Amino acid sequence: MLINFLKQSWLVIVSSLVFGLLVAVVQGQLAGRIAANERAVFEEALQATFGANAQSQEQGTTDAEGNAVAYYVVEGAEGQKLGYAIELVGSGFADKIKLLVSVGPEAEKILGIAVLKSSETPGYGDEINNPLWQGQFAGAAATEKLEVIKTGDASRVDNQIVAITGATISSEAVTSIVNKAVGILRGAVEGQLTEEE
Repeated sequence: MLINFLKQSWLVIVSSLVFGLLVAVVQGQLAGRIAANERAVFEEALQATFGANAQSQEQGTTDAEGNAVAYYVVEGAEGQKLGYAIELVGSGFADKIKLLVSVGPEAEKILGIAVLKSSETPGYGDEINNPLWQGQFAGAAATEKLEVIKTGDASRVDNQIVAITGATISSEAVTSIVNKAVGILRGAVEGQLTEEE
């Protein structure tokens, strides 16, 4: 029985081993380039919010579940604190969404968001990449939880984010990630202010 199975499936087994080995080799060869490209996208998004001379310094904190999380203190060319930023991943409609969320120096106002990685549905969910839609977050109070509404004035700056038509799940996913990110940053900043006093 085993010999009969091997006679019928040897090509599939050998092909699986060869292709698996090829994928591993390609991944190993490109891992450094992938990491460098991800860092370049992060730096570009950071500088779009804070300016071309912004420098980031990684710090560590914990989230509400006690998991270790990295965030960034962002300073200008002369050492003045411009704000804080964090990369956070959450579940979207199609796959994971990775965001960069930035807040001001007192963590009281959201400065902006940037989508670093997303595989949302083209023509619908991928509208989370649209700067006009992302603009709803810039200027919103970081002291209030953001909520998604189906219709409204997307140009108003408040805690209500108007959903993308046909992509409510993607809109809610981004808003949820932003709320979590802001919570982590506010906790980290409040801890720093307490330590400094």
